[in-house]
Formats: sequence, structure tokens, C-alpha cells
Amino acid sequence: MERHSIGVLSALLLCTAPLIAQTVSDARNAAEGSTVTVTGLVTSGPSLGSVRYLQDATGGIALFPGSGSAPGFNPQPGDAITATGTLTNYSGLLEITPIASFTVNSTGNPLPAPEVITPNGLDEQVEGRIVKLEDVYFSGTGNFAAGTITAQAGAASANVYLRSGHPLIGTPIPTGPVDLVGIASQYDNSAPYTSGYQLLPRNANDITPHQAISIMPPVVQSGLVPDGFHLTWQTNLPGSSQVFYGTTPALGSVAGTASATASHDVQLTGLQPATFYYAQAFSVDNGDTAFSVPGYYSTASTSSGNITVYFTKSVDNSVSSGTNSIGLFGATDDTIKAYIDRVQSTLDIAMYNTNSTFVVAAVNAAKARGVQVRWIAEGSNANTALDGLDPSIPVLYRTDGLGSGMHNKFFIADVDDPQHAMVMGGSCNWTTQSFFEDYNNILFIQDQALARCYTAEFNEMWGGSGPQPVPASSLFGPDKTDNTPHLFNVGGKRVESYFSPSDGVADRIVDLLNHAQNSVQLALYVFTDNDLGDAVLAAFERPGMTVQGDVEDVYSSGSEFNYLVGQGIDLHSHLDEPGLLHHKYAILDQAEGPDPLVETGSHNWTSSASTVNDENSLVIHDGTVANLFYQEWFARHYGPTAVAEAHGTNSLLAWPVPAQHLLNVKLAENGNALLELMDATGRVMYRSEVNGTATVNVGNFAPGLYTLTCIQGDNLSRRSVLVVR
Repeated sequence: MERHSIGVLSALLLCTAPLIAQTVSDARNAAEGSTVTVTGLVTSGPSLGSVRYLQDATGGIALFPGSGSAPGFNPQPGDAITATGTLTNYSGLLEITPIASFTVNSTGNPLPAPEVITPNGLDEQVEGRIVKLEDVYFSGTGNFAAGTITAQAGAASANVYLRSGHPLIGTPIPTGPVDLVGIASQYDNSAPYTSGYQLLPRNANDITPHQAISIMPPVVQSGLVPDGFHLTWQTNLPGSSQVFYGTTPALGSVAGTASATASHDVQLTGLQPATFYYAQAFSVDNGDTAFSVPGYYSTASTSSGNITVYFTKSVDNSVSSGTNSIGLFGATDDTIKAYIDRVQSTLDIAMYNTNSTFVVAAVNAAKARGVQVRWIAEGSNANTALDGLDPSIPVLYRTDGLGSGMHNKFFIADVDDPQHAMVMGGSCNWTTQSFFEDYNNILFIQDQALARCYTAEFNEMWGGSGPQPVPASSLFGPDKTDNTPHLFNVGGKRVESYFSPSDGVADRIVDLLNHAQNSVQLALYVFTDNDLGDAVLAAFERPGMTVQGDVEDVYSSGSEFNYLVGQGIDLHSHLDEPGLLHHKYAILDQAEGPDPLVETGSHNWTSSASTVNDENSLVIHDGTVANLFYQEWFARHYGPTAVAEAHGTNSLLAWPVPAQHLLNVKLAENGNALLELMDATGRVMYRSEVNGTATVNVGNFAPGLYTLTCIQGDNLSRRSVLVVR
């Protein structure tokens, strides 16, 4: 009782004691949960809701009249106020809430001038302030809607958020370049709150369209053939359609037409196969000229374009769409050796870790028959097998100790030979554990253009194109630049190539997830990237989407796993299974949809993979390749007892397998169905009419194998389910 009385007295003293106003910067640096008092100008009104943003000469901060706040808080832009309250972190946004007291000192004051930033400058340093993005384009067309839209400037972009009821909703989205003003804010649903920055325009006056002709990004490459390709773009006003191009940044050639149009398409012809070209689109209107950001593009090669996919462990061919996946098991090292044995002239290897003396012996044999070999490795690893490497083979180590360092797992063979040029990629290190214990994917792609792309990345790390490394010119991690083409025609398949950290891989994966229409299947070693987690959740929340996955390291700091499972997403932990789930792949829309694809490579879904490590990633737009990965994913997600005996590969989904307490069931077809679960003797343990989904309590079932059957009209679907304790 005495302790309670003392607490009340202390609180009364705190409320009545005079508080000295702090600068906004000092308040932002105070301890969360402490009481702060700030004075400044209110920079936003009710268009952003009940929150108000306040700014002084040192910074900006949000004021939110939440539960327990003093009544009547409704200042307007231009009001100078003093406010006292509790410093709180709300999803990364520093705000004062509840507001214990406030005073309006004056009204009608001019607002601070916006601070001009680039889209990449939308960060913690400007949070709460009025900022301005110059010469940006909105990614959407039509009218503004509630939610997020992207503002683009070259390759950089920023998220612009409009809350429900915002005055811009329903008004036309400008089609040309604009200057965009707003409040720098943040919404990030998980610690450490390093992403989710967004711009909050307040009304139509925050958008100022430009009047001159301008090219609206992106300039899109299409129609890749060995002797050329198309470039298409849009302008805000009609103008000419022209392109400067050449094999060097100096360009030197021009193509196109002077006919005025707002939709532009220029075909470049007479080019060389598997060759990279710099190109810059431009459009002219009444003497005004708009230029695009220069791009780097590849023609198609004359190679076969064969893509061969292997997995180190089991696959489930029962869900094959016609081409069966291959699990190598004990033949993984033999398979890699077989490809090395075919190399004729050059072999460049970028391998994170190597302890396989068997594969190193194959590389030594290649060197002995005259192949030029170059090797890049991560210096923090043991790389024990390299002790047996032919000493005449040069090896360059990344030694800065940052992140995972040189985390690639690829080689390039015979880059100058169109019919033998080869890239090996995927998730597999050259270690006995990766070969024989862990779950990995390995791809061999016969395409000279892609091989030249990977060679350019290798040379950037190597420090040159010669047989010996040049450490003084060698670039790793954040020192590298985005200096390779990204789109390739590989045997008629659209393939994208990206390298980290220079090429914005995570942003591209987010974009892919945002455009998935039917399904997302994930197999990930580690998953800590907040933006990718948000994109997975957004995909899950779209109507008609199936989102599933498997994650190995579910307890790593900042893991998205438990959060996403808590939102209802079908993610399984692989942590207690033998062998590491070492994959880093996503399958999108593999069973149906206009663009089935796989994203794979060495890039873990972590911030260090995006900002520090040397990584490579491929996006393969092809239904057959997507299904090859799905066969491996299905075996992991549903286990060795999962059997598909259905009309269509997704007609009956059940998870987790094995089940211990609750078994979730999802039907691909809408409508009522009869669901039965029978034990090994044929006894019906569960029977129910369901529609779409069901949850079966198997907590009282004896351990063993059960058969799940779904009868829906004339269709019969059946799966085996293992119940454990």
C-alpha cells in the first residue's frame, strides 16, 4: 500500500513540475518511454489523419493523440505549438504519444522549405521532415487509390503512401515528371526498423507537374534476337522515337524516327550476337529533348540455351508437368566433375567454400590439359581442398571479413565459344556437406551471352580480364557497380541476371512477389529481410493466392518466420530435419498464370546479402523450369509420404506434414467437398463437408500413416499424411 501511495505522489509531481522544451533532435535522441517537450511548426493537417508532424530547425517528429492524450488536439499547418508527451516507437516511426499537454503559441506561420532529397535519401535522417523529390515519375496510371504507389527517378525509387480518405484519392496520376513534396515517414512491422520509409504528400499542392517533354521510366527491352532488340518507352508529350547506341559509353550510332508519338518503339538491327550495347533513348518535341538514363543491354546468343537443373536430394515426380526433376544424391560431385571435364579453354570459378578434393582434382586435370583457370574464394573460410590445387592456378580471396563475403557459387566455362559457353549457378558450395547432406539446387546453362555477363562480374572482382588477379583494382561488395545487362534470351526463355549488392536484387524480388497472381512457394535457408517479408505477406493477403514455404534458420535474429506464420501463412520449419535446407529460391505461378518463374542463386533473403555480400541471382521465366523446382519443393514441404493422386497438381493441399496437433487442408477448387481422413486399416477417423479450407484436430490420433481423401463432384483427390507425437 505504501509503495502505491509513493508512486501516485511521484506521478503528480511529474505532471505539475515545469518542463523545459527540447529541440526535436534532442527529443528524437531521448530514451523511448521518456517524457519529452518540443516546440515547433505543425507541417500537416487532417489529410494524414489524426497524427500531426512537427518540425523545428533540428528535425521533425510525429505527434499522435492516442489513448490517454489531452483532449482537443487538432492543430493546423502553420501553427506553432509546444507539446509534451511520451516518446514512442510505432513500427519504426518516432512519435510523441500520448500527448499529455499542448499549447498553440501562434498561427498562420510559413512552413519550412522542403529539403530536397533523392529517393534513396528517404531515411531516418529526414524522418518527420518536409522533403522534396525532384523530377520523379509515378509508377501507376489512372487515378490515385489508397495504399502505396512508387515514385521513380532513374533506377532509384521511393514509396508514396495515401491513407484512406486522402484528398488525392480519385484524382488523376500525373503521367509525366513531377516535383513531389511530402512528409518523410516510416512504417516497418518488425525490428530493427531499418526499412519501410515512405513519403506522405498532404494534398494536390504537393505535386508539381513539369511542362516540358520527358521520358517516363522505365525504358523496356524486348524482342531479343542475335542481331538486335526493341526498346520501348512512354513520354508525357508526343515526340520523336530515337536511340543513341554503341558498344562503348560513347555510343556513336543512332536509330529511330522523327514521327511524333507518346508511345515509342525503336528496333535496333544489325547488331552482333551475345554482345552488350549501351543505349540511350531520346524524344524531341518542338526543340525540347528528353533523354532516358543510359542503359546496358545484351543481344541474344546463338547458343543452344539448354538449362539443366539438378537437386542434391529427393524430388517428387508425382507433381511433374512432363519433365521429371533429378535428385543426384551421391552423384552430385560426379556430375559437377563431368561438366568440368568438358571444359576446353577457360574456366572461371567463384566459390564461397571448397573442401571437395574430388572436384579440385577435376579442376587440376582441366589445367593440365591446357585450360586457363582463375579462382575467387572467400578468405574467411577454410577452403581446405584448395591446398591441393595446382599451384600455377591463381586464387584471389576476399579478405575484408564483412558479412558472408564472397558468397557466390558459380563457374563460367569456355566463354568465347558460342556452342560450349556455360554457366553453373545455384545454391551449392563445393563441400561434402553441400553435396551429400544438405538440400541444394545446381543449374547448368549453355548460353554465351549469360556467360559473358557472369564473366564481367568475375572480372570486376578479379581486378581485370587477364590470367592473374590485380588486387589493387579488385572490387568486392559495396565497391562494385551495376555494370552488366539484366535481361537475356536463353533458348527462347526470358532470363534475368543480377549481382549483389550493386543490382538491387531484393527490390527485384519484391517486385516479382508483388506481381504474382496465383501462387508463391519458397525454400529458404534464412529469411530476415523485412521488405521481402512484407511482400510475402502482401501476396498472401491478395485474393486467390496460395503462399507456402520452408525455412531452415527460423530462429536467426530478425527472422520473418514466426511473424509470417502468425499471420496464417503456411511456412514450415526445416530446423529439426536432417541436413540443411540450403536453398534460396522462390517459385511463382508455376501451375497457372501468364508468367511462371523461378528466382534462385546464392542470395539469401537477408539484408547483408543485399548490402554487403557478393551474390548472384537468376530469374528464369519458364513453366518447365518452374515445375522442376516445384517437384523438389513439394518433396520438402509435404515430406516423403506426400502423394498426389489428383486431377491437377494443386487440387488438395495439406500441412504440416508430418502433423502433430492440427492438420490444415486447402482445396484448389471452390465449392463444397466431402473430406475424409482414414487410418491404415481403412477406418474413417474424420468426415466432414467442407468448403475451401478445413482444420482437422489430429491430436488424439495414434501415430501412423493416414489417407486424406477429397471428393468434389467427379474429382477425387488423395494424399497420405503422417501423424507423429
